[in-house]
Amino acid sequence: MKVFNAFYYSFSPAVASTMLQSPVLQGAVRVLLYPLIAVLRSASTVFNRLALAPELAVTISGLVASTLIGVMYLAPLATIVCVRSKNDRRRH
Repeated sequence: MKVFNAFYYSFSPAVASTMLQSPVLQGAVRVLLYPLIAVLRSASTVFNRLALAPELAVTISGLVASTLIGVMYLAPLATIVCVRSKNDRRRH
């Protein structure tokens, strides 16, 4: 934890200061974090429903979180890459 804290606090005050001065950056960070919060709430709900089988609850909630994070963050990027690649092929 000491190494992580040293690394994190080496840049986080500067990032926080920059964010305080930029409403546009604040909005962008919120847009990026809201889906993550929804994913974590969903995983927490799954975990709580399976609480009688803790090993299963951890496994399934982890799979739910991983899948939803992939869908929310990676799927849009993959779509953009596919569309651009398709457009590039049409040009040639």
